[in-house]
Amino acid sequence: MSIRTVLLHAAPDSGFSDRLAFAIGLARQTGGQLKAVYTLYPAGVPRVGRALSIYVNELVREAKEKEAALKAQFETAVAEAGVVGVWQTIEGEVTAALRDEVTFADVTVVSETRYGTVDDELAATLPEHLALACNGPVIVVPTAKPVPARIGRVLVAWKPSREAGHAVRFALPMLALADEVEVLTVEENASDVAASGARLAAYLATHGVKARHHHVTDGQAGAVIAQEAQKLGADLLVMGLYSRSRLAEMILGGVTASLLVDPPVPLFVAH
Repeated sequence: MSIRTVLLHAAPDSGFSDRLAFAIGLARQTGGQLKAVYTLYPAGVPRVGRALSIYVNELVREAKEKEAALKAQFETAVAEAGVVGVWQTIEGEVTAALRDEVTFADVTVVSETRYGTVDDELAATLPEHLALACNGPVIVVPTAKPVPARIGRVLVAWKPSREAGHAVRFALPMLALADEVEVLTVEENASDVAASGARLAAYLATHGVKARHHHVTDGQAGAVIAQEAQKLGADLLVMGLYSRSRLAEMILGGVTASLLVDPPVPLFVAH
């Protein structure tokens, strides 16, 4: 399998330029096309009550006004990069619209967006909501951090689980293109995790992936993963997206939540 369609969340938040640059680099490296989806209805705002309706209508009006400049930025960037780009506008809520589009894309690029402008606040919960709801992988690009021009070094945060297995299988095309891949396991309370990590490295080798295994016996998993990503100089961090049920609502596990809030590098996740 190869990456042929990169789906990009297009919105006027502060993370757009960074995730656009990352998505273009990914499309160029994989030979895929880039599809940007711009939605007019804000995320997380219910259609209830007259006051909310007035507020939503104002947000939709502003989204329409901001689209032209954003689309021009997109078209200029893809033309300069020599990448095939498609822009689509949807009159729907962003999480639902992207969830529907994910089925027909190989990977979706969104941002970790810190609270700032209204657009930032509307986009802030998208990574976790989309990744938990969709059936494909999501890359969360940090805002205001260096954007890699290509995926050269990849860190795989591994433990033997369904979620981690899904993430690795989705990431295989990118792992095969990388120059260096490290499989990281952290001891914590799982005694079999080291052996599983070594087996994963051997499995990846059968796909032509240059992988090595590194096991850490001490430390909290979230902190160890972030430190190892920086030490490796990783361009991408691959991991499973873990959640647990609380009153029938899916919420993120501790390690996942901490890395999504402040990803050290672009974060490739699957649930």
